[in-house]
Amino acid sequence: MSYPIPWSMSRAEQATLIQLLQTIKPKTAIEIGTYNGGSLQVISEFSDKVYAVDLTPSYRDKRCDNLTNVEYLIGDSKTVVPKLVDVINKNDEIVEFVLIDGDHSSKGVLEDITNVLKLIPKQLITIILHDSFNPACREGISLYNYNSNPFVHYVELDFVTGAFNHDGLYREMWGGFACIEMQTKERETSVTISSYQEKLFKVTYYKSIHFYRKFFWFLKPIYRIFKK
Repeated sequence: MSYPIPWSMSRAEQATLIQLLQTIKPKTAIEIGTYNGGSLQVISEFSDKVYAVDLTPSYRDKRCDNLTNVEYLIGDSKTVVPKLVDVINKNDEIVEFVLIDGDHSSKGVLEDITNVLKLIPKQLITIILHDSFNPACREGISLYNYNSNPFVHYVELDFVTGAFNHDGLYREMWGGFACIEMQTKERETSVTISSYQEKLFKVTYYKSIHFYRKFFWFLKPIYRIFKK
């Protein structure tokens, strides 16, 4: 398959997303964080209807205008998504797929998860969270109390493993998919957060710029001395 709009995901992430959507064929899908529309073109192809939430349309590729089954909702997901979820629940819409790829701060990810998990599942809902290998995103995913939601049956931080970008000083951790599944039947036992690649994450984290940034306040005066 050929998708003309470039999208910022690894080949493994792209293949996983395509396979999931081919299998699910969602009646309704939600994407939080559209940017240029790369992943949206794929979600649109396999879904009957898509709600695309983003702060601004300024980065959106013009070819997105051809995606006639997409409704664009412009604004902060923290205010847009709760309203959308209320409408979906009231109208008994069948949401089967959600991609969360918007605010990448821990707080922002946590709020998006909290709002999305207020959906009342009519069918199995598969929720994919991009950049789960990034420490801030991973923290936000981990902070939600999944046992407080009886419809959550599965949580995996490393559904697809992310990457370590080791270009000089920019040793950053990005990419990866986390996955949450909501079922229509209430869970009878507790749910645990699985992290298949937790050891890899920790080893990489201690070699990354994310770890050293924690000590930047201490190192900054030393840096200034050497800079002179």
